[in-house]
Amino acid sequence: MGELAVKEQVLLAYYVQYYLENKPDVMYELHERMSENMAPAVYEIAMNNLFDQGLVNGLEKIRQYDENDGYIIKPMITNEGVLYINNVLGIQSYVSNSSKLKYVKNSLITSNLELTIPVIAEYIEESTKE
Repeated sequence: MGELAVKEQVLLAYYVQYYLENKPDVMYELHERMSENMAPAVYEIAMNNLFDQGLVNGLEKIRQYDENDGYIIKPMITNEGVLYINNVLGIQSYVSNSSKLKYVKNSLITSNLELTIPVIAEYIEESTKE
């Protein structure tokens, strides 16, 4: 069984959220959920890495707290991030947006990829139920 890197699992969570409800406030709720349920350094390192690679935006480099000069961080996956996950999971560009979540679920199963971060595994499971 293969496993996705931590940054890929974090990016996958934002990918799923993007196709559920693409709104900054909702993305912030996901950010809070992951930052509260993952080791802070692990999440911060993953997000900073994704930000540096242009795969997420909506944040300055994450600091220990979610507020930066009074502005709440609202991370969101970028188009490059969407393409990255499509490539990792083998999701073709012609797949309709409404079918993306089915493809995520099926691709994780058929690729035998394991989500090792409990909060993300739980989030993906509940979000991709039919």
